[in-house]
Amino acid sequence: MREKEFTFRAIFFGILVGIILQCVMVYLDAVAGLDMNVSSIATMLGILLMPLVGGAVSIREVNIMQTCASAVALCYGSMTGNYMAMMLTGQKFDWLGTLIPIFLANSIGICVVSLLRNQFVFDEKLSFPQSVMARTALEKVGKLSGREARLLYLGIAVGGVISLLQNFGFLPSSIDFTPLLLEHMTLGVLVMPLILGLGYMIGSRASLCMLAAALLVNLVEAPLGVRSGWFEDPAEKFSSMQNFNLPAVIGISLCAAILPLLGQWRTFVDLFKMKDSKDETSDIPFLKILFLLIASMAAITLFCRFYYGVGIPLMIFSLLLSCFFAIITVRVQAESGLTASMALNICQIFIVYALTRNTMLSLLIPFISMNIFVLAQNTMGDLKTGQMVGSSPKKQIWAQYAGILAGSVFAVIIFYGLVTLYGLESEKFSYPVAHMYQSLISGVAESGAAEMFNLGRFGIGGAIGALLSLLGLPAGGIALALYLAPTTILGVALGGLIRLAIEKAKGKETAARFINVSTGFAIGDGVVCVIVLLVTLLS
Repeated sequence: MREKEFTFRAIFFGILVGIILQCVMVYLDAVAGLDMNVSSIATMLGILLMPLVGGAVSIREVNIMQTCASAVALCYGSMTGNYMAMMLTGQKFDWLGTLIPIFLANSIGICVVSLLRNQFVFDEKLSFPQSVMARTALEKVGKLSGREARLLYLGIAVGGVISLLQNFGFLPSSIDFTPLLLEHMTLGVLVMPLILGLGYMIGSRASLCMLAAALLVNLVEAPLGVRSGWFEDPAEKFSSMQNFNLPAVIGISLCAAILPLLGQWRTFVDLFKMKDSKDETSDIPFLKILFLLIASMAAITLFCRFYYGVGIPLMIFSLLLSCFFAIITVRVQAESGLTASMALNICQIFIVYALTRNTMLSLLIPFISMNIFVLAQNTMGDLKTGQMVGSSPKKQIWAQYAGILAGSVFAVIIFYGLVTLYGLESEKFSYPVAHMYQSLISGVAESGAAEMFNLGRFGIGGAIGALLSLLGLPAGGIALALYLAPTTILGVALGGLIRLAIEKAKGKETAARFINVSTGFAIGDGVVCVIVLLVTLLS
């Protein structure tokens, strides 16, 4: 009997699970400027939920569900980053002006890497860590123990209840230690289930590195900087220290992302050499995908020309550059599990501003590009997972399209709800990445790149980023710890410390088992917050 694969059930649950995870991702990015790997979580939820309708599932059917779900979840792309930065710069929320570019950019991201599938998935130098994690989760189809399921459900229930109590003011979502500290120092901790769960999933090593960086900035640099006249008192105006640290943060992020690429130039050249397929069963409709790519690029070029006034030559150049950058981000993620998307997005902000001297276009075009990057990474990761379990590439691509159809609409609705109810900034939703982009482009526009970057701090950051990359330390997390409010970093660190305590007391195997609980914490918190948001919005 032929194994079930592309079914209505797979797409239905893919959209359902994807919406749940998109709530978590939007919430996480708006609160902390962080993200997480959704593919393995989507797989676990699919294994638990899909048998409730129609009975037993197959590995390939769950893989199609996971492919659709991850596309839905990641459609929020740059809404809470680049587009929020546009709104901070003066852009009004625009339904059509967000929905159309998001969908078309996602389509470009899917197509550009689908055409290069074989060049990536059969490259023995690429380990695809996130695809391996997803395959490991898929191997639990039909084997998931009742204990593992109960731990996930327990995490969702506890996380949801705590989130509900925090949303209605019965429990605090943060604790401020600033009044207990010396003058000019600032410190606090977010105790939201989402942040604690994320810290547990990240692990003790990365969390402790972020904690050390945050303590150094907020307990040492803060008083020193105020006394030296570098910035205002962070306890009263934290953004002043953020702007001072921004050049170093960008230097760390860029160098840590670019350094691994220097040894890969030969492989990038090889990417564009046509090779004979090693996959005799590959059924990718090459001509249809190529047509979709050209049509999507033409449509978004014309839309931006008539809706935003972007010149056609600039748009074509930017899209081609975005596709090239997307291939780089895919390569980095396939090799290391990390992403260079933020670093390349910052590069594109500078490139567009150098060409146009227009701050809004310098955020609009990278807004489109970031969606291309994210869906390109997601698509290639899913295609590799599919290759590992024998799924049809063509069916995976159509599952991705089903995902972006639903996900693009829901992403815009959720974002509209956030800005309508909470405004452009609140105690809970601080949009740290958006503020970084907005500060970056405003500084460049007002003072020029050299003045904005104070090249000394940028160079110091670059040196630190290169060193961290060579040492194998989490440069991206450390860079965020230098920029984000300490409450967020300490919340993540607390989750990591809880995991460290369990590892020491019960062993790493037991600690790994409780990842299901931390995943449930994140899901329960994110879903409850979005439900509260939607109910409030509708009422």
